[in-house]
Amino acid sequence: MVRILSFMAVLMMLIGACGSVPAQSGSEDAPANDADQVTNAQDNAADESEASLRSVTMAMPFIPSVQFAHFYMADQKGYYAEEGLSVEFDYNYETDVVQRVAQGTLEFGLSSVDSVLLSRAQDLSVVTVATNSQQFPVVFFSKAAENITSPEDLRGKSVGIPGRFGASYIGLLAVLYANNIDESELDIQEIGFSQVAALTEDRVQVASGYGNNEPLRLEQEGIDLNVIRVADSFPLASDGLIASEKLIAEEPAVVRGFVQATLRAKQEVIDNPDEAFEISLEYIPELQAAPEEGKMSERAVLEETFVYWQNDSTPTEGLGYIDVESWEATLTFLRDSGLLQEDVDIDAAYTTAFLE
Repeated sequence: MVRILSFMAVLMMLIGACGSVPAQSGSEDAPANDADQVTNAQDNAADESEASLRSVTMAMPFIPSVQFAHFYMADQKGYYAEEGLSVEFDYNYETDVVQRVAQGTLEFGLSSVDSVLLSRAQDLSVVTVATNSQQFPVVFFSKAAENITSPEDLRGKSVGIPGRFGASYIGLLAVLYANNIDESELDIQEIGFSQVAALTEDRVQVASGYGNNEPLRLEQEGIDLNVIRVADSFPLASDGLIASEKLIAEEPAVVRGFVQATLRAKQEVIDNPDEAFEISLEYIPELQAAPEEGKMSERAVLEETFVYWQNDSTPTEGLGYIDVESWEATLTFLRDSGLLQEDVDIDAAYTTAFLE
């Protein structure tokens, strides 16, 4: 830059010494003006193109995380823009996500199937339009020395969960339901979101978490664990992409575009995890500054997330497909457990129209 400025200064002195020549039609000034006009036209076109995109908000039920890599990739690689969408990400608790989607203050969100069914029983008109995880991701982990390897071993043990709400509690009830174990046979402790600390400090014998998160972190710290997966006990339908009935009815192209762009990116994440991880770093500022071992830990989380996105039916049915049998099993469980007492039309709680 210094060299360029020096050259320009010398050039201006030479021009001044030689005298100026009035600009004529067709002189060398004209191409510069044309170039400026082209640049301005391109900028205006880009602004108009961006302004023409339909703005939508996608709500996550957690903080920024590599488990949302498919959304980040669809945004970064322009897949949403190709569908005419401009997407903003919002991070909140799941109950708030469901309510806000139903009210129309958010277009899309992630929510578990049990939350969708329970919400519809309260006249919140949310609909699952694609499945996110084909396997319920909640697990119950314990130190290997405790020798707790099966649901039967949970009897008489202290089990730490955030509270009697959310996926951990639903997952625990599903495991007990599938194995004919009464809740009273366990020492259930509501410990907030301190499951890892509670387990490592031996305040509880078993803790709840997500299979692609807490157990991985503890094992990376050298702690040997036994893990009981909810998905191995009961086919509880997991989380999915939700939208409101109103959005589906009034702007189906928006829903279809968002679903298709997300699923396209999801397959790319599976095929190119290194690229997906690098893209995710741009959406998780604190991870960018993390030491290398912290990044490697998150890289392992991303890899394990793939396990829950798929099951044996995924190769033929495709990513995002809705397993109706697991929905029906979940509805039966919710009713038998007394969690759902109102009538719910399960066929209206999901749609496969945007997966094709």
